[in-house]
Amino acid sequence: MSTDNRAMRAARRGAVSTIVAAVALPAFAFSAPAQADTAPTTTGNAAIVRAAAPNDTVGQIAKSLTDSRLHVTSEAGNVLSPADQNEIKTALGGDSDADIRAVVVSNRVDSAEVRQLLPAIADRVGKGETFVAITADGSRMGGISKKLDASEINQLVTRTNGESLKNRLIQFGDLAEQKVDDESRSNAIAGFVMLGVLVTVVALVTGGFLVARGRRREREAREMADLKAGVQEDVTLLGEDIARLDLNVMDSGLDPDIRADYERAMNSYDDAKRATERAARPHDMQAVTTALEDGRYYMTATRARLAGEPVPERRAPCFFNPQHGPSVQDVLWAPPGGTERSVPACAADARAVQHGTDPDVRMVPYGGGRRPYWNAGPAYAPYAGGYYAGYGGLDLLSGLMIGTMLGSMMSGGWGGYGGDAAGGLGGDGDIGGGWDFGGGDFGGGFGGGGDFGGF
Repeated sequence: MSTDNRAMRAARRGAVSTIVAAVALPAFAFSAPAQADTAPTTTGNAAIVRAAAPNDTVGQIAKSLTDSRLHVTSEAGNVLSPADQNEIKTALGGDSDADIRAVVVSNRVDSAEVRQLLPAIADRVGKGETFVAITADGSRMGGISKKLDASEINQLVTRTNGESLKNRLIQFGDLAEQKVDDESRSNAIAGFVMLGVLVTVVALVTGGFLVARGRRREREAREMADLKAGVQEDVTLLGEDIARLDLNVMDSGLDPDIRADYERAMNSYDDAKRATERAARPHDMQAVTTALEDGRYYMTATRARLAGEPVPERRAPCFFNPQHGPSVQDVLWAPPGGTERSVPACAADARAVQHGTDPDVRMVPYGGGRRPYWNAGPAYAPYAGGYYAGYGGLDLLSGLMIGTMLGSMMSGGWGGYGGDAAGGLGGDGDIGGGWDFGGGDFGGGFGGGGDFGGF
């Protein structure tokens, strides 16, 4: 490979390394612990290693390859001149991604011996990604790698067949580096594609969520506006009732009980007004209608005292229209298409039901029109709950509203009329941590396609 080609490959490798680092570094980092030269091996393995390099211990070879890319065993003989060795070391040193370390062994070494030799050396070196062994005559070659799989090593070995020892090692290094760079580039591209897909999916999901949230907020805002308008009607009606009576609470001749009930009604009205002004969510309206229920009862008590009549029993508000104040009796009633149930009613509505006519139902603002409050959506649940809070609350309402919209929410597991918002209602052979031996064959077998003979 020419010097110009090596320079081009180095520049490409630098670019690929930058891309891969950007994609892969956040995920994980790997480091292999250094091992002592005296690390234990089995008796059988040690014998095979000695057979492969009887005059060069594994520790000596590993020590040599720690600081060099090439080690020529004494059994291989003087097959490479110092100049050739330096040329090979320089070439393999430039193959930084494949990170190759090579051992030249005797022509007599067989496959079984080398299969034990290379992993033992790799374990002791503690660094390097690819280890290869080649016979002194350059005819047989094989290796193990963390960057290349067995079939890839086999292909590279086959492509370098027929070259001299020096040229075969240099060419193998060049091809291995190119292969690793190509795979790194492919992985980087795949990583960017996956990242792009992920970003697109996240953007679509986020966009859908934001659109849905925006629509929900718009719907809740409309429901809250309708609810507030309906509640203000109730507050205004109580205020008008109090103003019509126009009692002078400062009159010393006024019966103390009458004064007390009238003042309680006025205080309840003030509480309802303040709560309405502060309300930001449907849940906040429960406090308003609880105050209104108090005020209407005390107005009923005040009028009874003024007329010299007994103060009526405090009962739940009229189911048909809580603006009517306390009920006087329970009547059997069924919503359209529903079943009968007993509901509290004021005197006028009780007579209407008993005579087969329609009661005066509280119609509230809803979507530009009017509906009975029990069929005006989940925003009106706290509204209803406030009126009946002192009379069994949810237990009472769930029975009264069977067959209505609010009733279906309760029976469907709605967690209480005081909900927080309107929408809330309702391989084999691995060693040293990652070496690829091709299922025990570490590189598809020495010989690259069978020309290695019995090795």
